[in-house]
Amino acid sequence: MRAYKHQALALVIAALASSGASAESTVEGTAEPDNTDAESEFTLLGPLVVYGEPEKTKSATKLGLSIYETPQTVSVISRDQMDDFSLRNAEEVLRYTPGVTVERVETDRTYYTARGFDIVNFQYDGVGVPFSYGLNQGHDDSFIYEQVEVVKGATGLITGLANPSATINFVRKRPTDETQAHFAASAGSWDYGRVEADVSGQLIENRLKGRLVVAKQTSDSYMDRYSQDTNVFYGVLTADLTDASRLTVGHSINDGHSDGNISGGLPLFYADGGVTNFDRSTNTATDWAYQDVKQTRSFVEYEHDLNDRWMAKLIYTHAVQDKDWDTFYTTGAPDRTTGLGLSADASRYDARDKQDVFDMYVTGTFDAWGQEHELVVGANYADIDLTASSRYASAWHYDPLGSDWAEGNTPRPEFDLFDPATQTTDIEQDQTSYYLSTRLRATDKLAVLLGARTIDSEQSGISYGADQDASVDETVPYAGLTYAALPGTMLYGSYSKVYQPQTWVDSSLEPLGAVEGDSWEVGIKQELFDSGLVLTLAHFGSRQDNFGEWESVDQASGLNIYRGVEYDSKGFEIELAGQVTDNLQLSAGFTALQIDDVDGHETRTYIPTRQFKLATSYRVPSMENLRIGGGVRWQNEIYYNGVEVQDSYALVDLFAKHQLTDNVSLALNINNLTNEEYFESPQWGQVLYGEPRRVLGTLTWKY
Repeated sequence: MRAYKHQALALVIAALASSGASAESTVEGTAEPDNTDAESEFTLLGPLVVYGEPEKTKSATKLGLSIYETPQTVSVISRDQMDDFSLRNAEEVLRYTPGVTVERVETDRTYYTARGFDIVNFQYDGVGVPFSYGLNQGHDDSFIYEQVEVVKGATGLITGLANPSATINFVRKRPTDETQAHFAASAGSWDYGRVEADVSGQLIENRLKGRLVVAKQTSDSYMDRYSQDTNVFYGVLTADLTDASRLTVGHSINDGHSDGNISGGLPLFYADGGVTNFDRSTNTATDWAYQDVKQTRSFVEYEHDLNDRWMAKLIYTHAVQDKDWDTFYTTGAPDRTTGLGLSADASRYDARDKQDVFDMYVTGTFDAWGQEHELVVGANYADIDLTASSRYASAWHYDPLGSDWAEGNTPRPEFDLFDPATQTTDIEQDQTSYYLSTRLRATDKLAVLLGARTIDSEQSGISYGADQDASVDETVPYAGLTYAALPGTMLYGSYSKVYQPQTWVDSSLEPLGAVEGDSWEVGIKQELFDSGLVLTLAHFGSRQDNFGEWESVDQASGLNIYRGVEYDSKGFEIELAGQVTDNLQLSAGFTALQIDDVDGHETRTYIPTRQFKLATSYRVPSMENLRIGGGVRWQNEIYYNGVEVQDSYALVDLFAKHQLTDNVSLALNINNLTNEEYFESPQWGQVLYGEPRRVLGTLTWKY
């Protein structure tokens, strides 16, 4: 572990040294997310860009603390960074988030992990419920978001359930007081094309303002037969009903279609046990395989100022995700020479996930013991319905495929086998929780954060023949401490209980039960360059009992079987984010991690244990119309069942943006500059190749 620390410090120092820039002056922080009025004019100096730290975040405690005051590691990907690096969906955004691993197991199904474990807590403007199945399906376009916040560690205080990985909060764009408009067109490798528009401003002066965001994207791929088509819509209105009350309503649609989508992935091993080596264009999917994922979200927010110190807020969210696809799932280990040895399953899948979430809370400040303190008291109710069905071909398991399996010409079967008792999901969940959090200032320098959330959850139903009835009645405590040791230096620590119900079943097809344990973090946050930059050094750990680890597949039902195991994890993170000078923005992070099972053996080795991520943006002083930047994403080797399947590698991205006029800019992005060849996640014992070098050009007009 000591060696890891030396490596991390060396990487951060090298990143700073390589900038070659001296400090000149700092800028003010960004506006709060729910009032993100953009600059209405652009000069030839180019717009101000900000990486990393917003002024406030409510992702960890709902207390509206700054990231500097939050006793956990918080990473932020701003709108500026998304635009600079052309991060067009959630996967691409999280690939650039320090400490987060994007485990893409299929072309359209992805796990996100942090600190070695799956991220299942996702929020939209601070409100949400955990993913029902623990993974993301489809591709969530990022254009509707102002920024993405990632709070590391267990945050059961505001998510309802505590998982020691992270909570991701997608902060949506909001209407602006000043009129602004953004139109952009992009073109790039593999027939990539995208157009997008974002218009905002007042509709009725000082009473009603609105924002409309739309995007259309189509693209082929470096993989044979795979293509995508995405349509995005987001509209939001904010009305000032009185001087003290505001109403916001919004609706978004993310409609994605893909053809030739891989189910499962490429074989990881040959029949002789060696790691496979295919061309990166290889695709196991047939030409008839497809996937449709449509996500709609509607929300209503009512906010009322009770007085100049207290505010009440009521939020209702209605979300529906509809999914259907025809799959061709290949399994097996091919012969290295002949390519024979694979077989396949074909099915048609339909599903709908529906959520209705109510969140209401009161927040404010009060005086006691000569200090000002903060308090949040609230309640949350979620009604969740999950339905799905699978229809199989009469030939449930194809005969062994021929050596031409990569050509994708296996004919589409009739999906005529259907048994509602064993091939459907019908689950209903009701979750009610009450929460309280407070920051008590013992002195001007010392603050104590305390909180608890009580969860009452009832689940009933069946999934593919397995009973899904379960109940939860649990209180999750949270405690944090911050101490301003010196001006600009904050020491902190936090603790949360780990409690995460699971939908998995054991070998008896009985519910596995919940994960329980503890999560903690201690660290230091240091403001640099007159608060333009924040350095975080964190040491973290967790213990989890009854963690669901995949074991096998039940042949009768096709259900995945899990067993409960005990895990201990620990590690450290170094993160540096913000403005170094007027011309230089920086976001960098190094993470080292170790996960051991009950016998002290390293486990979950398909997840990298060391990562380094760097993103920079630099305005060239001698060419003030030009900004250039680059990113590096490095990870160490990964293993599957004790075999090293991917060596360490680094991906290098570059961008350049030229302000042609006050309103028009031209940008060029090059991803994977060195054309590095690498595997993505082998979590399922199958893999995908990562994207080769990609070139993208974007013309943008802003007002």
